[in-house]
Amino acid sequence: MAATFTASESTSTGPTKTDTSYLNFLVVDEVSGSDTTTEPNNHPIVIPAAGTNYSYERWCQGHWTGSFTTISNVTFYKKSGSLPTGVTIEGADRGSQTYTQSVITHSTIATTDSTSWDVVGEAFTLGYATNYSDYVVMQLHVANTATQTGTIGTMTYTFGWDEV
Repeated sequence: MAATFTASESTSTGPTKTDTSYLNFLVVDEVSGSDTTTEPNNHPIVIPAAGTNYSYERWCQGHWTGSFTTISNVTFYKKSGSLPTGVTIEGADRGSQTYTQSVITHSTIATTDSTSWDVVGEAFTLGYATNYSDYVVMQLHVANTATQTGTIGTMTYTFGWDEV
């Protein structure tokens, strides 16, 4: 029998962990919601007159359940999608399963910009223990130079792993 995989999103001070199939970058520290459009439309990140606006950090982990012996070589990478001019995603491997409440200011954890890690197929390896990977922390940045596009289209990020 194979493991069952879901992505897990952590929010709030607890944290509150919620298994999900997607993440929305929002201006509130709450789970992404029950669909891919309601929460972004209710909590958009607007183009600022000057400087940069940020989403709350998104803290996600791979989560495995079911019957398996070992999960190893966990990776996280961009599979597809692109961002408009003036919009970037910064991210990083937290390096642990230790959660810190999400911030809406410039992240001190998600500091590697998308030109370095957000390349199709460019993966980083995460630690794994107790059925969860280390946290991946991501944050959307919208500069005053951003192109007005409405809702940004879907971007696909993937967890990969070896299983025994």
